[in-house]
Amino acid sequence: MPHHTPRTEAYGDHPDQWVQIVGDSAAELVVCFVHGGYWRPSYTAALMDPLVERVSRGGDGLAAMNIEYRRESDPFAMQADVRAALRRARELFPDAVRVAVGHSAGGHLALLCADDVELVVALAPVTDLVGGYAARIGSGAVAELMGASPADRPEAFDAATPRPTVVPTLLVHGADDDRVPVSHSQDFARRGRAAHAPVDYFEFARLPHMDLIDPDGPHVPVVAAWVRQHLRDRRGDAS
Repeated sequence: MPHHTPRTEAYGDHPDQWVQIVGDSAAELVVCFVHGGYWRPSYTAALMDPLVERVSRGGDGLAAMNIEYRRESDPFAMQADVRAALRRARELFPDAVRVAVGHSAGGHLALLCADDVELVVALAPVTDLVGGYAARIGSGAVAELMGASPADRPEAFDAATPRPTVVPTLLVHGADDDRVPVSHSQDFARRGRAAHAPVDYFEFARLPHMDLIDPDGPHVPVVAAWVRQHLRDRRGDAS
């Protein structure tokens, strides 16, 4: 695609409510990145910069949006921010298919916001908050996020746990992931099959957690092929 200078735009009044955008309004596909980092403020959208750069060099018809959001130990505020950013993507790219690509905690948020996009790709996502709390993933990241235990706030844990939807969803995980157990994606995929939801799952024997945001990672061709197939399917539906 022609070179486009990245631009930053606020979607709210908080300093962390902004997106970086690369691409023009004629894009056929806009990839909306949601970064991870155990929902903690020390991790920022800069984690996804290499993937944004790769998409920006991917050819005509592609655009990217890198989403920043509040990280304030409130899953529902984070979800609201990601939803607002995804809706802004619809305004900026009215004719594009939006795919939310979330990594780790960002995968959790992307899955929660699935009904605001056309496709979801969740890379080593957190999908089991109760299990994550018990396992103390991220040295207690779920407890920090929720501010309580599952016994103390069962309704909140339930509401903040993603479920399969009618939106086509791809999960990718490494069996050797030592930060978010592979069981999170395995269990989500099983729930998707049981509900006859359009959930696909690819598992790699060796794919460390942070390698999932490497644009040269072994999973990237799998993700790209999955997205291309769904774009072809949508064109067929439209014809």
